Amino acid sequence: MVSMEMNQKLELISSKFKDAYAIVKLVGKELKEKNEIIIEMKNNDISDLVTNCDVEVQNKIMNSLKEKYVEDSWLCEENVNEILNSNLWILDPIDGTTNFISQRCNYAVSLAYYHQGKPTFGIVYDVVNDEVFHCITDQGAFVNQTRLMKLPISEMKESILNGSIKSLLGFNKQHGLNLEEISKKIRAHRSLGCSSLAICHLAQNKEQLFISNHIKIWDYAAARIILEEVGGNMDVYYTLNTLECNQTCIAATSKELLQQFISECNEWN
Repeated sequence: MVSMEMNQKLELISSKFKDAYAIVKLVGKELKEKNEIIIEMKNNDISDLVTNCDVEVQNKIMNSLKEKYVEDSWLCEENVNEILNSNLWILDPIDGTTNFISQRCNYAVSLAYYHQGKPTFGIVYDVVNDEVFHCITDQGAFVNQTRLMKLPISEMKESILNGSIKSLLGFNKQHGLNLEEISKKIRAHRSLGCSSLAICHLAQNKEQLFISNHIKIWDYAAARIILEEVGGNMDVYYTLNTLECNQTCIAATSKELLQQFISECNEWN
């Protein structure tokens, strides 16, 4: 029999999910229509960009949910670190900012929620394609209203690897990955430029491997919940002991494939 306390917890989680889904969808649709984009570089890095839209989306989502859930903690890309307790929202207002600026596609709003420190739900909105990847832990993962199936076990030779040139070079330098050899063992290589969507594409089995050596928790927090709900796996190598620093990760459609790729690295963990 489910206790009254458990029922209240489930109702609260359901309420938070519905509110989060609604505000992410609303703000994403507004973002798609944005014409005035002001671009700035972070730390004089031409590949690390922020826009007025990143800040506006972050503020709208955070302020909307804060009105109702005032005691929750927040960790967001644009300089928000309010850790009050273990009920934590993790937000990337525009994952794939460079794509948003240069291509106006392949970017996403990514929002995860951890209840009492445990991964509880993830929402990743592919704005241009109007696809919402979402999952409440142990209740199935979906894209819009279509349920995602459990992932099959793939071999390396059947796999498409998603990772940027920067990440491939980083894996070669930091983890001893032989790029020439790995190119012979995988089916193909792609680079999307949006970590959350790339991981969600693994959940759809459109690709089978994803690597990054400059990823942060808000890039993957929501998508990881979705991927693991359908049997995928992700391993994160923490180079520094802080959530806001760059991390290195490998994600795969199965634990077996993840271990196969890790075995190609001379140094891992």
